[in-house]
Amino acid sequence: MEFCSEKTGSRCEKENGKQPREVSFSRKRKSRRDLFLNANVFSLVDSHVLCISKQLKSEGECSVLKVVQQITERCHTDLERIRAIWIWLCNNIEYDISGFLGLSEKISAPEQVLQSGRGVCSGYSSLCREMCREVGISCVEVSGYGKGIGYKLGQSYQHKKSNHMWNAVQLEGQWYLLDACWGAGTVNTEKQVFIQRYDEFYFLVDPEEFIDSHWPDDSTWQLMEPIVPLEEFEKRVFKTSEFYRLALSIILPKTSILQTVDGEATVLLACAAPLEFSYQLSQVCGDTIKDIDKSCGMVSVSHHSMKLKVLPPTRGLYDLMIFAKPVDSQGRFSWVCSCQINCNDLKCSEKLPQNPFHFWGFLQNAISFGMRKCSYGEDPIISKTGTLEFIFQTSRPLLAMYELAHEEMETSVAKRCIISQIEKDKLTCHVLCPLKGYYRLSVFVKDMQEQNFKNAGNFLIHCMQPVNLNELFPPNLSMHCGPGVKTAEVGLSRPSHPGPIINTNEGRCNITFQSSSDIEVTVVLTKDQDTDNTKHLDINRYVLVTHLENKVTISVCLPESGIYRLALFTGASDKKEFSHICDYVVRCFSNPCWSPFPRVYSMWKKGCVLLEPRSGVLEENSWARFRVRIPGAYKVFLIGQSKSELSVTKNKVWEGKVSTGPTGSVVKLAAKSSDQSPAMDVIMSFDVGSLNRTEDSSG
Repeated sequence: MEFCSEKTGSRCEKENGKQPREVSFSRKRKSRRDLFLNANVFSLVDSHVLCISKQLKSEGECSVLKVVQQITERCHTDLERIRAIWIWLCNNIEYDISGFLGLSEKISAPEQVLQSGRGVCSGYSSLCREMCREVGISCVEVSGYGKGIGYKLGQSYQHKKSNHMWNAVQLEGQWYLLDACWGAGTVNTEKQVFIQRYDEFYFLVDPEEFIDSHWPDDSTWQLMEPIVPLEEFEKRVFKTSEFYRLALSIILPKTSILQTVDGEATVLLACAAPLEFSYQLSQVCGDTIKDIDKSCGMVSVSHHSMKLKVLPPTRGLYDLMIFAKPVDSQGRFSWVCSCQINCNDLKCSEKLPQNPFHFWGFLQNAISFGMRKCSYGEDPIISKTGTLEFIFQTSRPLLAMYELAHEEMETSVAKRCIISQIEKDKLTCHVLCPLKGYYRLSVFVKDMQEQNFKNAGNFLIHCMQPVNLNELFPPNLSMHCGPGVKTAEVGLSRPSHPGPIINTNEGRCNITFQSSSDIEVTVVLTKDQDTDNTKHLDINRYVLVTHLENKVTISVCLPESGIYRLALFTGASDKKEFSHICDYVVRCFSNPCWSPFPRVYSMWKKGCVLLEPRSGVLEENSWARFRVRIPGAYKVFLIGQSKSELSVTKNKVWEGKVSTGPTGSVVKLAAKSSDQSPAMDVIMSFDVGSLNRTEDSSG
């Protein structure tokens, strides 16, 4: 961003060449806001001036007096008159690029500026002075230094001629500052063109803000006490007009050049309204500038502040530009301020992850997405064990997705480092870090019926001790892990295991839900990496689902150690269509060796309970005792080497024994529903073999 900033003479006089009267200060100075709340109060004046301007251009040459009379004919106060002059200057005079570059004589005399429609900065200020004279407003030209065309961060003005000219006008006995040259637009020095871009900021600017970019030769025209020395002016952080328009203020740094401390530099801005921020870091190498990627900085934003931590990749000098825009604005970011960073020491050799979203922590308007707060703050989150649990409180049910990034981690691995749980009023994300160093965890959310996910936050993680790659979560997990909104939707409640991760030392567990009477649950157990022991096993025989009237029990026994995915599906009892509702991750790092459950068939239905034996493998050549509940059964039989009928107790438990026979035999549990049933229905079957595994499965 460039400003029109140039002068041809060092003048600070009124229209007759005399020095202005002594400027006095009152203890309570009126600010611009005391004069007018915003530019809307001038809408009639502004529109009249713009309309008259078109008429005057069509008429050809005219005098200063004629222009002033016509643009101020509807003005009633000196404030409105100076406003009319300001608007006319900003919209009818272009900057004299040719004169500034020395390609032609500079245009600065009022009549020349008026007739040509061009002028350097002193042309704007001299014409402004003449126009004010015609309406009786006291106006002076002020010479000094402006941080405009050609300005470089950290440059010195010592022992150099001043380079700019602006005006001071007197209203209601008090002097105010304005710069019509900078208000008219900007200069593109590369293309050598003037870009008309009206800037309201430079109209009657408060001295405390004006001094950041304009330092007068005569310190009287700072219009403030105490006086700001030239050395301090040079060291001030460079701020654009947009900085003030967005109501920003600087907390850190205090000067325009930051020195790194332990390889790190911090910029802290305060803001009156929610804003979004971005930045550009460039390394200064002599006359060349090299852009640095955003992995060297961390932006964190709250409702009232922005903190940027910069970790330069190498020693040297850097230019830092900061950009901002209002939250939810569809427009571009605007440059708001700049400073330099002098790096003499490096933080570390570990590279930060790329962050395409440019900020860390919660997005400013994440609350509008339904996000309330996070269990972690905005600073880098330290993981000493390679595991983390993020909990996001929400104001309404949301769907969530996550992205974990590390400079050296493949996407396929990253997907196995995340478990997502979605509940009515919170989101939980379990994270595994398989590598040392820095990670970015990005959170994306949307409402249940919304189409697109929105980035709600980005969190920087620093892992000190990573987990083993063998400990990663199973692949292809659903975004719905553990009980949550989907289990509640289908009528499953009061889970025995409220979290999505189940750790079992014994290698077995029972997961229970309260359930409505009209749903049925089925499950699928998978293991990502089969071993020689499991590759030939029917892994789903290591899960048994038992349905009671208002309770579902999922019994799990594991054939060996490892990490398993347990997928739950539900459907109506009278239909065969099942829908996925959630996943559990079952982990066992001991050495279990459980036998599988018996095979179950379609007649294994609600109310059926296997009490004994729980194992699906029976000892060879032995008598096996059975106890089972089978609602609606007329007779129950065990069919092995022989057929035996079970007897029913007063508690409606069918009991009996059967001879198992040799290894390789099968024992079947069957039932007849009535005396007229032509055949028996097989409910479950048991293998017969030598029990090298744990004798009894999960109970």
